[in-house]
Amino acid sequence: MIYEMSICVNQSSMTNKQKQQCLSVLRWYRENRRNLPWRNTRNPYRILVSEMMLQQTQVERVIPIYKEFFHRFPTIHALSDAKPKDVIVAWKGLGYNRRAVYLNKTAKMIVQNFNGKIPRTLAELKTLSGIGDYTARAILSFAFLEPVAVLDTNHRQFYQELFFKEKKKDLELLEKAEEVVQWLVHEHEPPSGSPLRGGRSKLVYDWNQAVMDYVSCNMKHVPYNMVEKTNVIPFQESDRYFRGRIVDDLREEKSVQLIVCRKRFGEIDDVRFEMIVRGLERDGLIKRTGKRILLPA
Repeated sequence: MIYEMSICVNQSSMTNKQKQQCLSVLRWYRENRRNLPWRNTRNPYRILVSEMMLQQTQVERVIPIYKEFFHRFPTIHALSDAKPKDVIVAWKGLGYNRRAVYLNKTAKMIVQNFNGKIPRTLAELKTLSGIGDYTARAILSFAFLEPVAVLDTNHRQFYQELFFKEKKKDLELLEKAEEVVQWLVHEHEPPSGSPLRGGRSKLVYDWNQAVMDYVSCNMKHVPYNMVEKTNVIPFQESDRYFRGRIVDDLREEKSVQLIVCRKRFGEIDDVRFEMIVRGLERDGLIKRTGKRILLPA
């Protein structure tokens, strides 16, 4: 078995009420699940791209860019061969542009280190650029139908409210998520004629998707473990905003003189502007050549 559960069936502490709540989520999902393009494929490359795009970005923004992306980069090899600037251009509209650089690097690593095949173990997936524990687990579940627990923002909220009264850390929430997965794999029998039939691993796949949809539609969203902050800087005054504007300018122009770019951002001082430019260089999003900046070749 590629992924080994850490909880034994006999150790399950789920109450009947908790099990019924899980079943109600699955029933709701059968009637209300969203028809998303990455749910209509098991292609590991497409799942990888979707998971990278969905990090901190709304589904509605991802869908059109996701579809267009594969016209430009139809295979992992095509993405591996692409220049970083081409991937950054294709990423327009998604924000958090470093993910484009990570995805390009990940494609190169997969081609070079894994013969062009997406890894099928948690440890190997987490060696790839920009892939953390959640994304690795999501790829295992959604591409390979491995019966793994996943823990994104919606899952955190669901397991927190289902099992605990006090806020818990990810490790404790993941243990409960694995317990639910174990129960689904070993004890729960899908009803006859259910579209959730198709093997225990498929049932876990549906469960992981169901929680995302259910929490999005039915539970008041509360950012998990977020400390209440005062004097929060508006987005249009943040470094991320100016970083994005600089990259967007370079998507439209092959290169820009630094002095011209500087004049476009009169809201910030010279020191901050230089720090933002250096940060973009460090993250591999721009390249400085003399007195000009451009996207990396």
